[in-house]
Amino acid sequence: MEMKDLGKRILIGSGAVGTVLRRGQELSGEPVELMNLRRPEAVLALHRAYREAGSQILVTNTFAANRLLLEDGGAADQCRRINETGVALARKAAGDACLVWASVGPLSLGLRHEDYPEARLEEVYAGQCDALATADAIVLETFIDPREARAALKAAAATKLPVIFQVGHTGRGRNRWTTIDVLLAEAEAAGASAVGANCQHPDDIVDVAAYLLSRTRLPVTASANAGNPSIERGLVRYEFTPKDFTGIAIRLAALGVSVIGGCCGTTADHIRAIAPPLGGRPVGPSARIEIREAPATETRPTRPAASNPIRELIRAERFLISVEIRADRNSSLDFLCRNAEEIARAGADLFDVPDNPGATVGRDAVITAARLQDVLRVPSICHKAVTQSNLLQLHSSLMGAWDIGLRGVLAVTGDPPSMGPLGSLAQRVTDLKSSVELLRLIRKLREGELINGDRIADPPDFCAGATIGWPAPAQMAWLKKKIEAGAEYVFSQPVFSTDAFRQLRDGAGPLGARLFPGLLPLTSRRNAEFFASGRIPGIRVPETVVAKMARFESAGDQRRFGLELALELAETIAAEARGIYLIMPFGRSSHEDTARIVRHLRAFRQAGAGRIGAVLGGPEGEQSTEKHG
Repeated sequence: MEMKDLGKRILIGSGAVGTVLRRGQELSGEPVELMNLRRPEAVLALHRAYREAGSQILVTNTFAANRLLLEDGGAADQCRRINETGVALARKAAGDACLVWASVGPLSLGLRHEDYPEARLEEVYAGQCDALATADAIVLETFIDPREARAALKAAAATKLPVIFQVGHTGRGRNRWTTIDVLLAEAEAAGASAVGANCQHPDDIVDVAAYLLSRTRLPVTASANAGNPSIERGLVRYEFTPKDFTGIAIRLAALGVSVIGGCCGTTADHIRAIAPPLGGRPVGPSARIEIREAPATETRPTRPAASNPIRELIRAERFLISVEIRADRNSSLDFLCRNAEEIARAGADLFDVPDNPGATVGRDAVITAARLQDVLRVPSICHKAVTQSNLLQLHSSLMGAWDIGLRGVLAVTGDPPSMGPLGSLAQRVTDLKSSVELLRLIRKLREGELINGDRIADPPDFCAGATIGWPAPAQMAWLKKKIEAGAEYVFSQPVFSTDAFRQLRDGAGPLGARLFPGLLPLTSRRNAEFFASGRIPGIRVPETVVAKMARFESAGDQRRFGLELALELAETIAAEARGIYLIMPFGRSSHEDTARIVRHLRAFRQAGAGRIGAVLGGPEGEQSTEKHG
């Protein structure tokens, strides 16, 4: 088999690699490409199965074997070996009967693209393509982003091998064909030997192949999925049988497609069905069918953009107090609202509700924030974490939060599920990897688009915020990225000393977003020791504070002293900053203590002074009931 046959007679490609290799394997989320090293016999057996089924092209198990993606699986140092072994295994199975096409997939950066300049993209692809240079050709699969395509094409061309460029699913929206035109232009400019489409529903593959044939004189390739996947009793199944797939392959051949293979869900049985009637047939003349997308109706907001009360507060000059209300699953929403009522009367400007902090199960942050806002008439912010939600849920949840009246979101990465009580059951989601990406998604929604460019009605104009831990140089650089991504205000982890507050203020203040230093009253020696242990990233309780707390023997005296320290620090913050993020202390009297602090801050700001002792009051010997330090 030789590359000179490309475009002259129909070549039968292989079927899926990743979905077949994963079936029945305990990979624990590891990249399937690692099987080249850990289960080479399984990879070799799959290639041989495709050869015996009639494939004339074997595609290597190297789709995501680039250094960037392998880093997530802890295998970046094995990048070259994985790729070289991937080609060697396919070559061993191919013999002289099949061509070996080395697979290179996209980086799937999504909203991280802003963090990767062109040169960095080229470097990543060059590292992979160079390791694949012993193949017969490089096939760039499933590309939808022009920047990635340009970098991958340049790296692949540098190997001097023929390059086949295949587009992925670009959606069915108004930009579908425009995106394909841009990708096709990149491929032709880079000297690609063929173009095509892969990893799409068979009906979409037919449409895209027809469109490409009408736009280029290069040979066109097509590798459809076996329909759409469904989950039946925990097993993933695809709808297209080998017989169904044969009908699609015949339609593609009639259009003039040069290479016909399979992608996700296809097996050796699918290839065995299409090889006899199509393999070796001359490539027919292209039908040159003109595909025209129906004119898209421009989706506009359904109502004029309203003012955002959270943004108005954030931009106001007066001192603001935001109080965190924990959405405790052991309390009803009505109970949470009743307890927060005293804090609202005391003068809180904002409520904010964390999203499963510590990877524990709580009430939904969006629903809780909306109820607080509706019942107590205090503008409320929901925290939103990315570690527990995929892109589908994030889009819908954010739009839902807007629909029920929330106007502020605090973007956080979130705590990994392994930290919490469901750690053995819940899995971390990595569709978005950080709060920076979430802020970019919120910005995109504000512009009226989903991440893929599809339009939405009534774009949510959230006033978005971010967080910061300890003001170290790396944290400050990361905060700058958050502000560049759209953060308008910043909540900090709690500070426990005047020096820590001023270091935070001096570092974060000049970056432009409104700063709310965090304040968490300590309520016991055990509480102080827990936070001093460093078990919560970004929280640092000075040992001097722990030592002072240890001087008091009774729980009531420890709590009183912790609240006195918090009030002293709160006064400093109120005198030198424009806001404070008050995190309720632990214990039975948390709401009452929080209300006292809010009232004291209001009085301090109005009068310029305040008496701590008069505010604290309360019975002596009050018992602390915190459960986790």
